[in-house]
Amino acid sequence: MKFMKSANLFIALFVNITILASCQAPETRSTIDEIIQVDLRKICQLPNDLIESSGIAIEGNNRIWSHEDSGNANELYCFDTTGKLLRTLSIGNVENIDWEDLAVDSDENWFIGDFGNNNNTRTDLAIYKIPNPENITGNTVNAGIIHFTLEDQTAFPPPSSNRNFDIEAFIWQNDSLYLFTKDRSNPLTGITKMYVLPDAPGNYTARLVDSEFIGSTVETGRITSADINHHTGELLLLTNNRLISFTSYTNNRFFNGHKTDYVFSTTPGQNESIAFVSTTKLYMTEEGSGNNGGFLYEILLPQPQGISEFKTNRRTIYPNPTNGIVWFDREPESTQYIYNQMGQKVMEIEVGSQSVDFSKMQNGLYFIRSFYKGSIVIDKIIKY
Repeated sequence: MKFMKSANLFIALFVNITILASCQAPETRSTIDEIIQVDLRKICQLPNDLIESSGIAIEGNNRIWSHEDSGNANELYCFDTTGKLLRTLSIGNVENIDWEDLAVDSDENWFIGDFGNNNNTRTDLAIYKIPNPENITGNTVNAGIIHFTLEDQTAFPPPSSNRNFDIEAFIWQNDSLYLFTKDRSNPLTGITKMYVLPDAPGNYTARLVDSEFIGSTVETGRITSADINHHTGELLLLTNNRLISFTSYTNNRFFNGHKTDYVFSTTPGQNESIAFVSTTKLYMTEEGSGNNGGFLYEILLPQPQGISEFKTNRRTIYPNPTNGIVWFDREPESTQYIYNQMGQKVMEIEVGSQSVDFSKMQNGLYFIRSFYKGSIVIDKIIKY
């Protein structure tokens, strides 16, 4: 119990709101810049072929594509906003081991993420690449296959405290695929890890490039889908109670950008997929139950989001990721503390030091807690 309290205190350093304290206590910096409530409008019930809708993509006028997840048919289903099934497309050369999400690139190639990994035991993770289904004649197509492993997973399964290798969300951006994990650790860490790999068929090791604390409960801390607006650059991650938006980032470092929580005014069922219809309009699907499909929802965002340079008090730490010494661009104002992803303190850095050696640390995610201008600041480091 002592460890749990310590971990929760550490996690509280970067929760969703600014904590007001006495004049002697420093401010705890928020990693969320805005919290906005949005409404869900129920559009239609999904076709019965989509009881377990898990991914979604929009194509053309009133044509919505989706698929089911673990153990269901290797098929994509097209339906409209009345819930009418319009078309079925089979992916002939693969199975549906656990399809979880859809992504689309700028050349209208589609990607199907067969990377659901609830028990963190899979060694056959894959992504299937096909042409835009609207351009395919016939009812069957074969896919190019992207096979991959995760660079930091060495046990199948790992210990229960480190089961953060389930993937249920991804996007395409600049010839690469970015994957986001759904944390299944016990106790829950509330962290999503972001991996990147090429978008061409082949065999790859997905690189761990960043991570973000999402939430401290199952409802708030597990990512189930993602989408990106290729016109504005806005990235959206879906949890069961909200959308998390990232804008104003540079060099695809999404988590360093402006972060907005779009909190749902009502909580639907088990949210499974999200997709942009336009800059301010989204569709979301939920999983059904029994013999009944879930529902399609419309979400309207309050304003367009765009890319611009985002100024913060965050310092620069380089190189990051690292396998050796990292440097800070400014001297800390006090002793710094390094924690692992379980919230355990593993190192102290003395005042005046502008570097730290990670070469003997185990590979993984670390957080550096420091003070800057009277605020507590949390920086992330990835050791590989």
